Formats: sequence, structure tokens, C-alpha cells
Amino acid sequence: MNNFLKIFLEVIGVTLPIFAVIAVGFFIKKKGIIKDQNVPFLNKVTYNFGLSSLVFLNIIENKLKEIFDIDILKVIFPTYFLFLIIVFLSFYFLKIKNKTKGAAIVSTYRSNMAFIGMPVLLYAYGSLATAKASIVIACLLPLNILTTALFLRLSDIQDIKDRKTGIKKLVIEIITDPVVIAVIAGLIISYFSYEIPAPIFKFFEILSSLAVPLALISIGASFKFSHIKNNIKYLSLISFGKLILLPLLSLVFSIFIFKVGNLNRDIICILYAMPLAVATFIQSEKYNSDTDFVSSALIITTLISAVTITAWLFILRLI
Repeated sequence: MNNFLKIFLEVIGVTLPIFAVIAVGFFIKKKGIIKDQNVPFLNKVTYNFGLSSLVFLNIIENKLKEIFDIDILKVIFPTYFLFLIIVFLSFYFLKIKNKTKGAAIVSTYRSNMAFIGMPVLLYAYGSLATAKASIVIACLLPLNILTTALFLRLSDIQDIKDRKTGIKKLVIEIITDPVVIAVIAGLIISYFSYEIPAPIFKFFEILSSLAVPLALISIGASFKFSHIKNNIKYLSLISFGKLILLPLLSLVFSIFIFKVGNLNRDIICILYAMPLAVATFIQSEKYNSDTDFVSSALIITTLISAVTITAWLFILRLI
């Protein structure tokens, strides 16, 4: 009972600061300190400098050869792609705006594994779990960036001619995307266990510290309460899929198909039970998507996850 209470308080301790910073962004906007026209610039700075630096450091700080586990990879990819197909088919035929459709698809499968998942795993399972989790994050990060860019970019294309042009533009955008470049560079450095010089590491560390606070403030500055009411049906569907169906699907693969060990099973389940990733909002702004919908999904899924993550941790200790 004491362990359960500690875990619950730890999750609340992670989610409450996130909401507090988002609230700061909302009140700053309400007081007129940040104007509507300032938010896109804020997002560009966050994405191009803060987020890319954070991704780069997260990857190079982990030694892939030491913590690589094939059992984890056998589960995360089938779970990811099967769920992605389910999500795409669920939203593709709905009669809603293309921008909202793309935002809804992305909001359902993108998870905040780094900022919430890692602290939860560290407290519940220890440092080995977080080391293994870094493999999952490193493997899924390029996929998340590419699929998010694909769904958000194509949902903003109106006709066939624009679609052909848009696909070419998308390829160029992906190749030159700062976060994609950071992922590739990070994986190469991590694979060869190369230690970058301290001044360069500190440079990226300073830039990476911009990512989370600026992203959360920009979310709060863009947030509209009325949008939650207008899309409560879709937001409820997203929350169910992300916080219940996706981790449940990972358990099916872990237990009945690949029969992986308990620690690997729990790591994958918890990471897939995370709320919407902050980076999704930044990318949605970059690709001119429905940012109001994404910010609403972030708030709703993060709030509900305080309960669902605790429930999953409790269930995993029972099975």
C-alpha cells in the first residue's frame, strides 16, 4: 500500500509541474505579455534549437551496445505499426477537417516517453529500466518524427497537383529537419561510443534546457478551453486509444506472442502508456496543423494519465 501511494505521488509530482508551466503560458498570454504573432516564433526557436539539442543529448548519453535488448525491439515495432494502422483507419474516414484529422491521428500515437516515462520508470524499476527505455525512445524517435511530418504535411495538401509537390517538399523538409539531423548524428556517436568535447556538450546542454519550458509555455499561450468542449468526443477517443488500448496491445505482444521477461514487458507497457508528447505540439505548429486540437489533447491526456499510469503500474505488479 505504501509503495502504491509512493508511485501515485511520484506520478502526480511529474504531471503537476507540467500543468503549472502550461498555466504560466496561458496567464502570460492572457495578460498580453505574449501576443498571438509571437507564438510561432517561440515554437521555431524551441524546435530548431531546444528540441533538436535535447534529442541529440538524450541519444549520445546512452551506450547502445551495453543496453541493447532484442526482446524489446521484437515487441515495440509490431505494437507501434499495428496501433498506427488502427488509428489511421479510425480517423481517416471521419468527416472532419483535414488539419484536424491529421492532428487527431498524430495525437493518438505520439507518447511523452522522455519527460514523463523515464522518471516513472526510474522510480518504479531503477536505472536499468531507464537505460533499456532509452533504446525504445531512440528507436521510435525517428519513426515518430517521420510519421508525424507525413500525416501533418499531407493533411495540409488540398489537391493531387499540390500533393505531388507536397511529397517532394516533405522529403526535403525531413532530410533537413534539425531534429532528424540530431537523431542521425546522435545514433552515430552513440554507436561508436564517441565522447564529444566538454565545451560542445555544454553548448548543447544549454540549448536543450530551452526545449521543455518554452514548449509548455507556448502550449499554454495557444490553449483555448472552448476547443476541448467542441472536440470532447474525439479527445475521449484519443485518450482511450493512447492511455489504455496502446499499452494493452503491448502486453498482448509481450506476454502471448513473444513471451519477453517481466522487466522488458513492464518497460514497454509503461512507455506506451504515456500521454501526448510535448514535441507533437511543436511539430504541429511547424507543419501548420490544428494546434488548438493538439494542445487540448496534450492537456486532456496528461491529466487522465495521472490516474491511468498509476493503474498500469499497479496491474503490472499483480500479473
